[in-house]
Amino acid sequence: MITATFSPPDVERLVRIAGALADSPAAAELSAPDRKLAARARTEILAQAAGRLSPARTALLGPRPGEQVWLLRMWSRHEDSTVPYATEAAALAELASYARGCWDNLYGQPGVPEHPPADDAEVVEFYFGSDGNARPDEGYELYAAEVVRGRRSRFVPLDFRFPFAAEAEALNRAAVFHAADDDGPACIEVAGVLVFAYLDHGDGVVRVSVHLDSADPDYVVRPDGTVPLRVVVEDTVVLDDGPARAPRPTVLEELLAGADSSQKAAIYAAAVTAGLMWSCPSCRWINPRAAAGCEGPGNCRTAAPPTGSESAAALPLAQVPVLEGPR
Repeated sequence: MITATFSPPDVERLVRIAGALADSPAAAELSAPDRKLAARARTEILAQAAGRLSPARTALLGPRPGEQVWLLRMWSRHEDSTVPYATEAAALAELASYARGCWDNLYGQPGVPEHPPADDAEVVEFYFGSDGNARPDEGYELYAAEVVRGRRSRFVPLDFRFPFAAEAEALNRAAVFHAADDDGPACIEVAGVLVFAYLDHGDGVVRVSVHLDSADPDYVVRPDGTVPLRVVVEDTVVLDDGPARAPRPTVLEELLAGADSSQKAAIYAAAVTAGLMWSCPSCRWINPRAAAGCEGPGNCRTAAPPTGSESAAALPLAQVPVLEGPR
């Protein structure tokens, strides 16, 4: 995405430019969707000026792990923003550039030179003070943070909704095939998700690799940056990170598939006792340990119990659910 090459403050400025031009003659040359988007930007700008901000719809996730970043928070009468920098020096350079541009605000005060010093740290201390908060309506905080999650910087939706059937069909039909080249093997791209399938000579296997970094945030990226993903080999689900289902241990699948009703009751009771499954306190449905909520046929949607709180339940045979059906 083009926005990946811009910093958040730059994106903010571009949105404000679009809003400012929404009512200009130039807007007439835009397509209907683009005019609608520009008008929406203008509405948000006016709402912000009136103190009525709409709820945030996106959030910015941090860069990849194994890196230390410096978070620079700057606030003024007009805005309050936090931007990551790779080094402390880069963040100080940004602060110093801002201070030099506003040096007239200091000139004439006791001890302030006519021109800003060459040293960035000295300029920043002159302008913001030693604690970064010497001025009445502007200041900064600069601190190091460790990146702990494996994802690149990108915007994600806070109001995630998986595509409706028609949208999903359109995205499936728009899938693109990328032929193999010197940079890598062939792959299929759908909604920004890249799926590679190729012969790995080194390990002697057919390798299937799914890359989610470029997944389209407008359709398949959840607020935490993950993508709901289910991987099926033949008829076996080997990974399931969907919203309604959770993976079950393969051994349990095999035991349940070959058990009669009385044996299933014993298997479920043992699985609950071992913490591999949990019993819904509302409807008594037996759920996989990884399930985030009750998957029973009712509408209780009970949340999963805390780890270690599972307890065995003596279930009447009529209440034993059948879990090995189609997923």
